[in-house]
Amino acid sequence: MSGLSNIVVVLVEPESPGNVGFTARAMANFGVTTLRIVRCDPRTDDEAVMFSVHARDVLEGAEIHPSLKSAISDTHAAWAATARAGGNHSVTRALVRLGELPNPTALDGRIALVFGRESSGLTNEEISQCDLAFTIPVSERYSSMNLSHAVAVVLYDLFLRYSESAGIPRARQRPAERWEKQQACKFFDEIIDEVPIKDFRRPIAKQVFRNLVGRAFMTGREITTLIGTIRKIRDYVKRCTGEPQSTP
Repeated sequence: MSGLSNIVVVLVEPESPGNVGFTARAMANFGVTTLRIVRCDPRTDDEAVMFSVHARDVLEGAEIHPSLKSAISDTHAAWAATARAGGNHSVTRALVRLGELPNPTALDGRIALVFGRESSGLTNEEISQCDLAFTIPVSERYSSMNLSHAVAVVLYDLFLRYSESAGIPRARQRPAERWEKQQACKFFDEIIDEVPIKDFRRPIAKQVFRNLVGRAFMTGREITTLIGTIRKIRDYVKRCTGEPQSTP
């Protein structure tokens, strides 16, 4: 596989058909062919077709999904682009900079890059569905970036650093599945519910663990080992507290 062919670009309710056309063109530049669009269908819009130029096949082949959940359901990781950063005490939006994103070609899995509306970006609830959120470093004087430009910048950065075309071979290790990461978080939640910490800190601890799991682009072996370890810790904690152990 060449380029960034395991990347899936997801546009959530794009407001300008022209931006969708330009996005298709940028994707073709970097060997990305899978485009998914949430809750609208601009594939036959004259402006989208005109601006896609020679990448019309990317535009015409775009998949239309009723929700973000549907659009990322078969991906191994989803990375949300946002211009809004939380403060130092925010645990719900732990941002990484574009240059700090993991290597999407390091594992043999499908990675979704999720972009929001031109006017308002992604909602907090949409970002929470993704494994991590990242931001593109820009001038503080004008931090908002055009949708198709943002897609192009992100794909250029990843292509330059990680593409096979840049001389970096792709690994063939199985990535952690989405359900496996959810299972690890479920076991961790059960541990937090048993240990003696203040109630208001419990959801914070659970969210921090989810942030860590989301930012860690783990292999199948790593997530299996993590699940097994956390499950044993959960069982030990429940024995100590006298609670019946649940089945895996």
